[in-house]
Amino acid sequence: MTFLDNISDKINYETLNNIIKFEFDGVSTNWMDENDPFIERIQKSSLNKVFLKEHILKEIEIKNILDEGIDFLNSQKYVNAIESFDEVLFYDEGYAEALINKSYALFGQKHFVKSLRYYKRAIKVNNDLKDVEYHKLLLSCSNKERSNFSKLKLNIYSGDELFAKGEYKKALERYDGALANPSLFKDKILFKLLNKKATTLLKLNDFENALACFKESLNAKISDYAYYGCGVCQYELKLDGASESLSHANNVKKNQLLEKGLIFNEIGLYENALSTFNEIFNNHFKVDELYIKSLNGKMHAMRSLKMDMDEIEDIYSILLN
Repeated sequence: MTFLDNISDKINYETLNNIIKFEFDGVSTNWMDENDPFIERIQKSSLNKVFLKEHILKEIEIKNILDEGIDFLNSQKYVNAIESFDEVLFYDEGYAEALINKSYALFGQKHFVKSLRYYKRAIKVNNDLKDVEYHKLLLSCSNKERSNFSKLKLNIYSGDELFAKGEYKKALERYDGALANPSLFKDKILFKLLNKKATTLLKLNDFENALACFKESLNAKISDYAYYGCGVCQYELKLDGASESLSHANNVKKNQLLEKGLIFNEIGLYENALSTFNEIFNNHFKVDELYIKSLNGKMHAMRSLKMDMDEIEDIYSILLN
């Protein structure tokens, strides 16, 4: 079955010497290979059938941001490249091409340990991206980099690896080891490490100590994520201030926006919840678990506000059938 058998007939396309580009509602992609993974991303089976137009337009926008990042990468403008890839990964944290190209950009910056992590994430999503020679080079370079780490930096990286494995108590020990002398850190580094520790405490359901750690992080440097963490802890501990903290937490990941919206619902701030869920829907169209939970949260907020439910109930019915 060909690509054209599966997409909306509203998409226009051009071909030239085995390359192709698409245009939809006045927005077009760059030229790409006819086997580009983007083509699979916009098959009808992968698209939101209720918001088909919006989904396709967003996919084209994100594809163009990805291509911009690759152009930056090819020009060795690694900081700009990573910013572009991070924008793609906010939209879809499993976007394999963004993951592998972020690995290349980090390699260009000589951050080999981080580069290896992104390479592993990329091939976990899409094994076709596997590159044995690049992997060998990454292993060699990352081992050399790690061997030159100070004890402090080694604690941080070991903590990250333990956290990724779900070994939270051991990760906490590593972060505490790194924080033994907080005066060694500049504020812009200290707040990140405190957030790592606080997040680990969250995973251990130690909300009281997590809250203290997030507050310490905010004292070092204001960040939306630390505000998010404070809000979650204050909600779990039934303390005042959860709504105020969460209101400051805007630049966070989508799963954190979901948690934020659900907490707003729980404490009766339905307008805030509705706004938060709408923010998710502006950046997320794939009908997955996050989408369905967000849709349920939005419906709960709308019912509580006594809003007309006919349209959203129809959407829910269509998406689940």
